[in-house]
Amino acid sequence: MKATAKERQTLLDIALLTGGHIETVFALAEANGMSITDRLEDGRILTVPEPGEGGDTRTVELYKAHKVEPATEVSSDDMSACPYGGIGFMGIEIDFIVS
Repeated sequence: MKATAKERQTLLDIALLTGGHIETVFALAEANGMSITDRLEDGRILTVPEPGEGGDTRTVELYKAHKVEPATEVSSDDMSACPYGGIGFMGIEIDFIVS
């Protein structure tokens, strides 16, 4: 089976869509000669391995029925909203308010 990556989708998103759980990501990465953290280009065609034991077909069916297509990669707009990177860059009572 084949799957086409859409904008901002990761291998984990494709794993959920095709296998029903995130553990599918390892077989998906191996089948496509990728690391599980590699970025996917919009429109990339991926080979989806046959579901093994423990595949969650109910989740796959629900995603299809409700047209759920997760896309969890952080966009450049999201990154620009957090230019400094989190708690290590915050100052108590300046931009990190304790109540």
